[in-house]
Amino acid sequence: MGKASTAVTVRAQPLHKPSLWHPQARFTHLVADNAAMDMVNESGGIAVTFEPLPKSQVRIEFEGSQSETFSVWTTNTRSGFTTAPKIFAELVTIRFVNSGYMSRDGLSGENLIVPFGHALFTSFEEMRCEKASPGFSATTATVTRDALARGYRALNGENSLFVPSFDRLVKSDTVGMIALRKTLSTLQDQMVVNSSQTDLMTPLLQEMLIYQMISAWPTIEDPNRTARYETNDRPVLIAMDYIEANLHRQIQIAELAAVTGIGLRTLQLGFKRRLGCSPVQYMIGRRLDHVHSALSKRSDRSIRAIAEQWGFTHMSDFSRRYRDRFGHTPRNRSSLDE
Repeated sequence: MGKASTAVTVRAQPLHKPSLWHPQARFTHLVADNAAMDMVNESGGIAVTFEPLPKSQVRIEFEGSQSETFSVWTTNTRSGFTTAPKIFAELVTIRFVNSGYMSRDGLSGENLIVPFGHALFTSFEEMRCEKASPGFSATTATVTRDALARGYRALNGENSLFVPSFDRLVKSDTVGMIALRKTLSTLQDQMVVNSSQTDLMTPLLQEMLIYQMISAWPTIEDPNRTARYETNDRPVLIAMDYIEANLHRQIQIAELAAVTGIGLRTLQLGFKRRLGCSPVQYMIGRRLDHVHSALSKRSDRSIRAIAEQWGFTHMSDFSRRYRDRFGHTPRNRSSLDE
């Protein structure tokens, strides 16, 4: 079972070697063991290599479509994973994190945390490695820099030579970002279902997505903003990993502060700045994610039993929190199948 750092050495391979990457009208993979992971890495035609997290039972699902100029896919994982690029490509990536979180290490050494309810804008070639937490899910698209530049000129005039710098990490709950995510989901459905040469909708949706990206995604106005935003993020990442490993038991905030080596107030401010919530709110959210995952599987266990396993003893409060996070009341898959 390798580590993410060893996977980084496979960078800078030729783009068109089919085992490394190739256009696919539709791809779908369920990785449930190391053998399946090796097969995807060696012959899946995906632009990154996957590595399991230490001491985890691999479970990754992803599907989508990829072409020379545009790719879109969804990722879901129970176990978490790390990835590293195995090709060079001048692509821009946008990713909406639907649950869990991911951390991203760039070639220049910076680390960026992308939590639930946020979206990432970055270039593919700048990535060193990414780590997805257990319970992570996301919707992602890539588009060429040339296509982005053409879209910007189309919106702002042919004399607009420079595409602005877009903020790398933003909240995804604004009207523009919600519309962008909806278009992204619609585009994925269209690309996966209809791959014929006579498909007239996909090019229009791709063009619309680029225009929405340019219009809705915040730009960086303050050149020092990103540098300030990433200062002292390591304690927050350490706390998030510690929470993930200990969600099955009670965790005290003072315990988190001791683990990270910073004060309580500094820890609270770090979570608020990076994740938009307190450590307690983050823990509650991750426990809700586990309940949601358990309810999505066929089981004879009651909703109450699953909720109590993850620390929710007051069902009315649990139901409210669950509805706020997932948009509907808790329901067991077994009851839906009847």
